[in-house]
Amino acid sequence: MAASVYYSIAGHILRIEGDKVCDLLNHSMYGFSVFETENTKYEWQIVFNDNVTRPEEWTELYSCTFDVGNMMGTLAKVGDTYYFAMDPLDDSDVSPLIMRYSFGSDTLEATGYVSPVNLRFALWMATGMLSMNSKMLLIHSSCVVHQNKAVLCLGESGTGKSTHTRLWLKYIPDSHLLNDDSPVLAFENGEAVVYGSPWSGKTHCYHQKRFPLAAAIRLSQAPYNKIRRLGIVESLSALHPSCPPALAQDDRYQDFIVELLSDVLGCVPVYHLECLPDEAAAWTSHDAIFGPVK
Repeated sequence: MAASVYYSIAGHILRIEGDKVCDLLNHSMYGFSVFETENTKYEWQIVFNDNVTRPEEWTELYSCTFDVGNMMGTLAKVGDTYYFAMDPLDDSDVSPLIMRYSFGSDTLEATGYVSPVNLRFALWMATGMLSMNSKMLLIHSSCVVHQNKAVLCLGESGTGKSTHTRLWLKYIPDSHLLNDDSPVLAFENGEAVVYGSPWSGKTHCYHQKRFPLAAAIRLSQAPYNKIRRLGIVESLSALHPSCPPALAQDDRYQDFIVELLSDVLGCVPVYHLECLPDEAAAWTSHDAIFGPVK
C-alpha cells in the first residue's frame, strides 16, 4: 500500500497518497509539517498513481509560465473533468505532471515527475480545485494579524504587500504575520475568517491558526499616503484579481469565487491604500481599520 499523510487545511482534512510524494513532504517540503494531523477522516484526497493520461483534445482555460522550475502550467477541461498539466519548457526528458479532477469528487489524481518546486505548486492548485465549493479559497495576499484580527494586504506582485505588512510588524504593537503569500479566506457561520496555510511564498511563515477578518486593503504605490474605503462594486474588483487566476477562467469556479467574495463583502470593509513604504503608511491603514491609538 502506498504511503499517505494527512493535513488539516483551514479546518478541512486533506489526505495525500504516494510514496515519493510523501517522502518529499516529510523531508524536503518546509511548512507542511505544521499542518499535519492524526485525524484520518479526510474530506478530500490527492492520489499520485499511474492512472492519469493527457486527453487527445481538451478545452484550455488558462496557461502560465512559472518563475521557478522552468515549466508551463495549463488548466483545461473535458466535460466536467478538469486537467492541470505542468510541462517542462526545456528539452529535458522530465515527464510532465498531470492532474485530473472530476468535479464533485473527493479525489484528485496525479501522475508524473514531482520535485519540491512543482509539487508545492501542484498541491496548491489541487487544494484549490477540491475546496472551492466549500466557501474557502487560497488568496494571493500578505496577511498581518493585529488585536487578534486579520488584515489582508492585496496587490499585484511588486506593489509592496510584504513591505507594508512588515511595516506593521515594525511599528504597530501587537502585530504578527500569519502568511505572506496564500492564506485561506473562508466564510463560516456568517463570518469572514482567514487561516494560515502551507503556502507562504519566499517567507517561511506557517501557522495553524484562524482569525476573523477585520479588513482587506488593495495597495498601490504613490508619493504620498492616502486611504479610501471602497464601495461594493469597487471592493469586488479589488478582491477578485487576488483569487486563483486559473480557476477564475472557468464559469463554475467563477460562480463559487463571486459567491464567496459577496458573502465576505457583506461583513468586511475593503480599502484602497495609495502609499509610500514608510511608517506613516502603516499607521494610515491601521487607523482606518482599527481607529487611531488614544
